[in-house]
Amino acid sequence: MNPPPRRTASVAATLTLSLAFTACAPAAAPTPAAPAATASDAHGIDAGGAAEVASPARALVIADGRGKLTLLDLATEERSTLAPGRSGIAGLFGDGRLVYRAHDAEGGTAVEVFDSARWTVPHGDHTHSFRGAPQTLGTLEGEGDVTVVAGEQRATVAFAGGELVLLAHDALGEGLDAAPRVTVDATGPVAPLAGHLLVPTAGATIELLDPAGDRVPGVAVPCTDPSDADLTRVGAVFSCAEGAVLFTREVGGTIAAETIPYPVNATPTSSLSGRADRPDLAGVAGEQGAWLLDVRQRQWMLLPSDVPLLQAAALGDDDSRTVVIDADGRVRVLAADGAVLARTEPLLAASVADPALRDRVQLLVDARHAYVIDPATGVVHEIDHGDGTVTRTFTDLDPWFVQQVG
Repeated sequence: MNPPPRRTASVAATLTLSLAFTACAPAAAPTPAAPAATASDAHGIDAGGAAEVASPARALVIADGRGKLTLLDLATEERSTLAPGRSGIAGLFGDGRLVYRAHDAEGGTAVEVFDSARWTVPHGDHTHSFRGAPQTLGTLEGEGDVTVVAGEQRATVAFAGGELVLLAHDALGEGLDAAPRVTVDATGPVAPLAGHLLVPTAGATIELLDPAGDRVPGVAVPCTDPSDADLTRVGAVFSCAEGAVLFTREVGGTIAAETIPYPVNATPTSSLSGRADRPDLAGVAGEQGAWLLDVRQRQWMLLPSDVPLLQAAALGDDDSRTVVIDADGRVRVLAADGAVLARTEPLLAASVADPALRDRVQLLVDARHAYVIDPATGVVHEIDHGDGTVTRTFTDLDPWFVQQVG
């Protein structure tokens, strides 16, 4: 099993269209099995049956080789079973709250949806965090491989067969059967934005669809070989062969689309990654190092490396730092010019040296730590990306896939 997938430039093309958008709905949780006191503040954020907590209730959801999902509370280190094991697991996806376990089903693919009941809602210059009781929400069925793209308390669950389900956190109480389903002819990941869908097409363009799945006329932004889509604080970003395409929601209910091309003769990256609700993304730049994409500045920066890199994730902080895993199995923290600010010992040496294990190495980052799967030893390392120290190692996990919630 392989883990789920997740440039200096001028603006090559700009597109603006007028749309009537509604305001973002506040996030709401379904009523958990053991109700807590309902939380609602002056902003009108209704947490359903969950309680508002002072800080994010962060946890890792870890799938082992038997498909069992373990929820590891990062504050208390307490472990609990989110879902029992099952065979045929094809991937584990997450959106910061919900966890999606994909597995083979007779005649197609099934995606089980679990609510960790831990999430954080950005609200201008601050956030609100909630915690409730985890529960199973149900199963989505379709045909072919599955991709999940998430942000703004919404996620698209797209099947390669063409069916797409749009899940909004504030509508979970209505059940999965009530979630909108549309059929799309997509050639890459589909991203939700402002109540609409951004869909890569066979014509090497990204088109805009309305909530019913109908094409919005006159919208076709060039994008060759779309390989990844991420929702950032600035907008939706697609990875394309020629660079990135950024879609933003503008004041007055418009969506603007612009291309951020790579520098000349650059090696493109197939995948970008970063912290949730931050403006930076990063990806591997072939044998050269890593790309850091400052989405706010519409700028690619090459972070050169003396060792080939395997994975990269942007922290999106004021120092424009990027966390990477190198081919020697070290975790490095890079500055905006590629300088190494911190590095670990070769923690993952055995895993990266074994072709059967290398694809199972996984990197996640949050505000304070990086989390890396080491399949050779069956552990998850927690690393302080301020100084590169290993702060904790979680053992006896047999991790195949990991997602962070809270």
